[in-house]
Amino acid sequence: MAESVDVLVVGGGLAGMTAALELQRRGRRVLIVEKGARLGGKAGSTHTSLGEFPTGPTSFNGRVAAFWRLFALLGLPEDEVVKLHPRSGARFVVRGGKLRGLQPNPLSVAFTGALSFGEKWSLVREFLAPKPRRTETTDESMHELLVRRFGASAVEHFFSAVFTGIFAGDLRQLSAQACMPALVTAEKEYGSVLKGALRALEHHEPGTRPGLFTFKQGFGVLGERAATLVPCLLGTTLDSLTVDAHGVAAQAGATRITASSVVLATEAEVAAPLLAPSLPATAGVLSGFGYAPIALVQWAERTPGESRLPNGFGYLSAPVEALFSLGALFVGDLRGESPRRFSSFVGGALQAARAALPDAELIAGVQADLLRLTGGTLGEVVNIVRWDRAVFQPAVGHADSLRRLEASLAGVPVALAGSYFGGAAMKDAIHSGFAAADRAFAFPASAPVLRSAS
Repeated sequence: MAESVDVLVVGGGLAGMTAALELQRRGRRVLIVEKGARLGGKAGSTHTSLGEFPTGPTSFNGRVAAFWRLFALLGLPEDEVVKLHPRSGARFVVRGGKLRGLQPNPLSVAFTGALSFGEKWSLVREFLAPKPRRTETTDESMHELLVRRFGASAVEHFFSAVFTGIFAGDLRQLSAQACMPALVTAEKEYGSVLKGALRALEHHEPGTRPGLFTFKQGFGVLGERAATLVPCLLGTTLDSLTVDAHGVAAQAGATRITASSVVLATEAEVAAPLLAPSLPATAGVLSGFGYAPIALVQWAERTPGESRLPNGFGYLSAPVEALFSLGALFVGDLRGESPRRFSSFVGGALQAARAALPDAELIAGVQADLLRLTGGTLGEVVNIVRWDRAVFQPAVGHADSLRRLEASLAGVPVALAGSYFGGAAMKDAIHSGFAAADRAFAFPASAPVLRSAS
């Protein structure tokens, strides 16, 4: 069987979906090849008798225009996107073996037990009497930036919980510029990271909405709708890829595909071997990118209150607390639903081996955490989800790697997309999808007839 299209998109996660939808909107003939059984990648849902459980992301920031741009391409009904329920307002950080609450307003910091008095004072000093700005142009780690601005104690007990929860990584290895460019910019513009962060909360892009949102039917609705709009080969692995200045040839199972250009929207280590025969320099850069694994233990209360967890968004734990898991998201509270449902996440860059433990050991570890924190019981375990490459880990100097990637692709009909074009967040994957569509659109629309991929 043979297929001839304008653009071949490899990978049907958020980045690949976005690129394909945008290219199709511009009139290009597109085909997605996705090894999984559905589109959406980690942004999915598992529906059970106890309710919906997200397999990856649980909410998104409405201030980011790229989300709404993607939803418009998908034609999502207005009422499918819902603001988080008030029940989910509180966040918790583990400090001294106890859950310490934070409300979503800056004044809450003054009263929380998640920070000591000295750590709170370090935040006040950073805001009112900022330290000298960093003048070096080289990248630094997240740990270096945060310690320099707030002190080692605040980083060890508070910020390491918050940012490990976001990036599941080692703050000493993660690039500040890649993970939190807004913090780096805030220091340069305002002399204070906190002042810049508060100014950012006052601004949102046109066409966006302030607040956090989720989906009435779960994140799986994104992939489901995309599959009805874009031609795709699901459950199909790309076996080989040949690229030259004239176009692309690929083999996916029994299907031979020719295209004018290709968008590779897979994890970097999947894209690298596909590109190695034609573009070894590009493959060499991609092969150096790493990911942290995560296992999700998803469970629900069988009787109300048995977990003894307070209402909220979830909790995070710093490595110094020595818990088994990195934290938990209170996924039922996001939409104010009962029974209460939870997704505990285990692993990350610092505890990678734990993500591969047998199911029984994962469950026992999460139960031990809950017993220590609240004295409650786990309820019914509904699902265990494992992602070997869950969260991209942008190392210090990541910007240089991206520049080398760009140089290696000069004049070649290849566009790359994925969370590694940013700080590993969902928004970074979507932004990269739109950028990849721009690049692929620059190549001619007519699909050439190339030699067969070897």
